[in-house]
Amino acid sequence: MKLKIRHKLFLALLFTSVVVSLALHFFVKVSFERGFRDYVKGQEIEQINDLREQLISRYQTEGNWEFMAHNHRLWKRIHEETLVLSGELVQVADAPEPPPEIGPPAGPERDLRGLGPRISLYDADKKWIIGGDRKLDGDLKMSPMTIQGKTVGYLGLAPEKKLMFVRDRHFLRQQTKVFALIPVIIVVMSLLISFPLTVHLLRPINAMTDGTRRLIAGRFKTRIPVSSGDELGVLSKDFNSLATTLEKNEQNRKQLVADISHELRTPLAILRGEIEALQDGVRQPSAHTFSGLHGEVMHLERMVSDLYELSMSDIGALNYKRVLVNPLEILQSTVEMFEQRMQEKNIEISLHTRDDQECCVLADSARLQQLFSNILENSLRYTDGPGMVEVNLKIDKDLLRISFADSAPGVSGEQISMLFDRFYRVEGSRNKGTGGVGLGLAICKNIVDGHEGTIQATSSPLGGVLVQIELPLAA
Repeated sequence: MKLKIRHKLFLALLFTSVVVSLALHFFVKVSFERGFRDYVKGQEIEQINDLREQLISRYQTEGNWEFMAHNHRLWKRIHEETLVLSGELVQVADAPEPPPEIGPPAGPERDLRGLGPRISLYDADKKWIIGGDRKLDGDLKMSPMTIQGKTVGYLGLAPEKKLMFVRDRHFLRQQTKVFALIPVIIVVMSLLISFPLTVHLLRPINAMTDGTRRLIAGRFKTRIPVSSGDELGVLSKDFNSLATTLEKNEQNRKQLVADISHELRTPLAILRGEIEALQDGVRQPSAHTFSGLHGEVMHLERMVSDLYELSMSDIGALNYKRVLVNPLEILQSTVEMFEQRMQEKNIEISLHTRDDQECCVLADSARLQQLFSNILENSLRYTDGPGMVEVNLKIDKDLLRISFADSAPGVSGEQISMLFDRFYRVEGSRNKGTGGVGLGLAICKNIVDGHEGTIQATSSPLGGVLVQIELPLAA
């Protein structure tokens, strides 16, 4: 059975809560028991100190320990006078029997309670005098009794095996039960909190899952709500950005197909009409007729060639043989190629650069010439005569800046932003007599992008369009 992510997340939170609660229970229980026993031991130490003072006082009066040897009645009375124990006491084991030659004390003397069975008295040589259990000599904690810096005896305290007082043991059992409830309460709270938390965390993921399925089905207008500012919120925003991009690409694809169909239909219709006219004898074969047919074929060839280069550039397959070249030389030769055609249309073209400027870029010289030619061709087609075209080349730190500015007519702000779109031309008629098929500037953008540069169009101070190109200089 494959668990869904909501189940995995719920079980992970629940498992974490159980482990943490059990660890907390164990830690609190052990810590409390240890602290409580330390507290009890502290109380015992205070009582033993009182007993020590009482014994030292009697020793100073008697001068030795003979008064205490095997005197169980006195030993018990001293306990009752000094070991003030409140609350109900637990009946503990009988006091150890004295040596066989002495004989056990009477019954009442053996009924010692509290610390009595665990305390024993020793002389300065650590010989047992009375009390305690002689079998535990090796485990006793010996506390010296001194008078003026001289040790006169020891009090031995046997290790505690269990709490002596019923109330202490009852309190400890009660707290242990309370501590045992802590894991249960935490687990129940985890169950109540984990489920809605899991649902809340998975809501944007479920929305993205449904949105992804709609995108797969081709519904690119799909958007999902952004309900938070965390990583899931960022992921939702990225999903919406992806959907927007896919929608735009789909619109561009449809527009591209429509534009290609339109551009191909016009010359094909002309070719068909001319050929049918020749077949029907309406028109006679002549140099003018064949020239018109040849022009339409060349128009189709240019468009197919531009489409091919554009597609190769899109998929990264356009061949760039990048070497160190001097862009000024390429720009000068390209401008010279257009001078005659510009003069025929009464357009003055000029190149402005400093003679002492020397620059070098890592580029494909053929693609750079194609870049400059496409821009100048665009200026030649759309600039009215008499007019002018100015080309400027500047070096700014590590960038090469080239600008092409032409005179009227100009282009509106909305149209300028679309000049690098495919098949876009300023005139709405799409008449090939006033321009190309609208791929030249799109190819220019791809060439500049392939050289890690930038290209943009703005309004020209001469009244037309200003195209600015920036290319990184070679190090």
